[in-house]
Amino acid sequence: MADQSAERVRTASLLALVTLSIVARLWLVFHRPIWHDEAFTEWAARLPTPALLSALRQDSGPPLFYVLERPLARSVSSPRNEWLPRLLPFTATLLLLAAVRTLPPGPARRWWIVLCSSYALVNLYAAEARAYALLGLASLAVFLLAGVLPESPRARWGLLFAAITALWLHYLAFFTVASALAVALAGRRFRSALVLLAALAAFVPWLPVLRTQPPEAMAWMRETPGAAASGFVSALGGVGRIPAPFGIAPTAATLAGLFLGAALAALLVTVARSDEGVRNAVLFVAVALGLALAVTLWRPVAFAGRAEMAVLPVWMWAAARAAGRNRPAAVAAGLAAAAGGLATLAVVLGPHPRSTPSSAAASVARLARPADTVLAGPGFYLPALVEAGRGRLSARVLALPQGDAAHPGWFVAWPLSPDDVRRATDAAAAVGSGRLYLLLPPAYNQPALMDPLTRSGTLRELVRQPDGVLTVWSGPPRRPTGEAPTSLR
Repeated sequence: MADQSAERVRTASLLALVTLSIVARLWLVFHRPIWHDEAFTEWAARLPTPALLSALRQDSGPPLFYVLERPLARSVSSPRNEWLPRLLPFTATLLLLAAVRTLPPGPARRWWIVLCSSYALVNLYAAEARAYALLGLASLAVFLLAGVLPESPRARWGLLFAAITALWLHYLAFFTVASALAVALAGRRFRSALVLLAALAAFVPWLPVLRTQPPEAMAWMRETPGAAASGFVSALGGVGRIPAPFGIAPTAATLAGLFLGAALAALLVTVARSDEGVRNAVLFVAVALGLALAVTLWRPVAFAGRAEMAVLPVWMWAAARAAGRNRPAAVAAGLAAAAGGLATLAVVLGPHPRSTPSSAAASVARLARPADTVLAGPGFYLPALVEAGRGRLSARVLALPQGDAAHPGWFVAWPLSPDDVRRATDAAAAVGSGRLYLLLPPAYNQPALMDPLTRSGTLRELVRQPDGVLTVWSGPPRRPTGEAPTSLR
């Protein structure tokens, strides 16, 4: 009777934890304003396939995520339903729970549910319209099929599908597929290894695009391998370095994650000596993160708070399996779950202001008419395109500098140039009876740009904030036919 009562308490506690996690994720899905990278997801996913492929030559990763997001992105019509593209990542994190059946019955399965519901990055990326949650799910499937589940023709077909899916979702899958290959070879699962090589071969057609990606697209990543490594370890301990667009997490939580991640890693290595599943998972995570850090010495790809999502579900699977049979591992896993849950709640309860570029683009969408033109500077061009894609901004949208039009997802804040001034004056000359709205960062709102416009028409500053200025230009009133001029000048 006592055992039955204890089981009911455990079941009720798990249901409560899962419910709290889902509620927290849904709150973020519906209430956190989208930010720049999510705006890029919406914009890119709306594009027809040829235009999408052309855009991805300049920015971001392979096309599969954007193709999957297309129906949801095209359904967005206003800020009120801009959360729609987040439904796909949200569903992916729920599907992680299905992996519970790959763990031994009993405590290990309960620990899996606890960790899936508590780790901060899993909770946060469930409400982020980007590929990381889907990548984590696909990478977990690759690991399980390559190194845990029994080999069979059906399993190998599943492995091929999962590996190809992961590779076409995100470039980080190179590391996870390579890790799965190492696991398969270590376990003498040579047929699975051949399947993984076939998946890599299926990605070869996209390699020329990867090779020609502009280095400037990753210029914002200036993290050293050492700094990335500490963030990775904290993520393994349940927290990680929370990216700023999510919100603010206590520094103490990140440090606690670092300590717990190191402790959990030491315990898993100990358990791995007698548990092949844990050993394979530790090898998978170590190879993937090690490769990411090594490649960062050549080109920045390891960015703490993001890259871990490629392997985090596999790590949680190993932690759950170890916690089911090793008490110190269970204590460390419980503390990591607590730290991750507290970090999640801190982000959920923290402030989530809408970005100035998004707010400014929404304001212009209400003001502008089809005859108008919007000239958007760095950081403002993409939000303006998103409003145009939603059908809310009817004016023509131009980029300043002009080169940003080829890659709306990233920009380099070059100083204002004479070409920029000419582009603004040409745009003003072309609007005819319309108006020219200028959405600019303060560094571009300079006399060198504004004075020529003032000489040819009327400038009126509508809004000025420390991170953006909205100005409208209108030309001189047109004289009706036959009306005498009031001045010879």
